[in-house]
Amino acid sequence: MRAIVLTLGLALAGCSEFPTSRGAPGIGEVQGSAAQAYFTGYPARLFFVAEELCNGPGQSVVKPSRNQVRCESLPDPESAAAIILQYGGTVEALPKLVIAFSGRNTADGYLMTVDNYIRVPQRDGGAQQVRFVDQQVTDSLAELLATAGGRPL
Repeated sequence: MRAIVLTLGLALAGCSEFPTSRGAPGIGEVQGSAAQAYFTGYPARLFFVAEELCNGPGQSVVKPSRNQVRCESLPDPESAAAIILQYGGTVEALPKLVIAFSGRNTADGYLMTVDNYIRVPQRDGGAQQVRFVDQQVTDSLAELLATAGGRPL
């Protein structure tokens, strides 16, 4: 997970333009560099490991439900400043690099989606999600799901 966060940070530092989206990807749909896989049952261990690996400086775990967990990381100060300026952010609530694990039961098994984006709080109180396509990140996420026992899509 730390390698994925680092890859996201490096991609962020090296890119000047990112596609944006106002909503999170739906289950069964992927945007940006997200990846999906089917599991034969509820992947409790994957959710547990996602939480446990999110323990570095500037990282926090957000768990809105049993089927969702997010690791949110603060970017380095220079990248945060660039993101705030480019996307109309605010210094009162800093941007965060997000890796989100979400899933649901389907007829074919438990569908797991790992998404990644940069959440940029806006001056009006909302937040913009900035996504970019990076094949290396997509491959890393798919490999993570396969290692956890999933069948990547």
